[in-house]
Amino acid sequence: EQAIEGIDPIDESKLIKFSEESVADADVEATAAYLFNLANANLAKVDYYANKATGNGVATITIGEDASGSMEVREVRIKDGAAMYMETMGEVVSGRLGDGGNFSFIVSACRALLDYGNRKYTPDGVTMYRQEGGTSCLDPDYSLNNFYTDQPYINWDKCDDVESMTIQEFMKDEYYRNSYFETNSSEINAKTLKEAKVTHNDAEGYYEIELVVDVTTNALTLATQSTRNSANSDDIVFVYQTIKCEVWDCGLFRYYSTDDSWEGSIKAGISLGGSSVNFWEKYFTYNKEMAPGLQIPTDMTWYK
Repeated sequence: EQAIEGIDPIDESKLIKFSEESVADADVEATAAYLFNLANANLAKVDYYANKATGNGVATITIGEDASGSMEVREVRIKDGAAMYMETMGEVVSGRLGDGGNFSFIVSACRALLDYGNRKYTPDGVTMYRQEGGTSCLDPDYSLNNFYTDQPYINWDKCDDVESMTIQEFMKDEYYRNSYFETNSSEINAKTLKEAKVTHNDAEGYYEIELVVDVTTNALTLATQSTRNSANSDDIVFVYQTIKCEVWDCGLFRYYSTDDSWEGSIKAGISLGGSSVNFWEKYFTYNKEMAPGLQIPTDMTWYK
């Protein structure tokens, strides 16, 4: 009861009639977009939510001949009142040159370019603190298995200096649309979708939603800008994106994932032409008492 207090409930007049045998595609897309946007906006209205997210991707780098690297990403995100804590780590886990086997030097080269760790924290919803770090600050024995555990995986003392900025500056810099509590900043509506599916799980009480984004629209403008900024690129474009999510009957996300691909160039002279395929998923909890491992750390001094 406490978890859903103050959120916007689902307006069933905006949903398709699931009892009908045939429903127009436009109505399905409108329903899917409505449920997705409602759940996304409600994340800013709950007292508490948390999730641990996992992601992976494969990118082909052209340096004389194709080299590919596989990357794994982990993230934890915790909202508690106006406070928000986020911690993220990315690690290249394998590398391949052309059609040959794995090559350790490819992994090392990709890790030097792509491995990272960062943390972000706002105690009050007014000022955001951010610390970024690349391979040099990762522990020699770091591993994704140690992410967000008592085992060290990153030496924060070797990371960049802590930045402080207003929430508005942070949202602009990180390409948020409406709120830094949201999980997605895409412009999703019936006109920015190629197709959609919506079903209802009567036994568990949630909607299952699939949205195929029309990448030729403005749906991914902020995602494109963010990816270009991260890759130091001016020509990255998305090839496709599919979003799958589950929304509880109360109007909150149960599950969220994206499956997408983009192509372009990163850094000077390095091309990722048409070969980046990425997957990202997270499950949500809204019960603080039932998530003892997902609390904002109380002993932090790094941002002061």
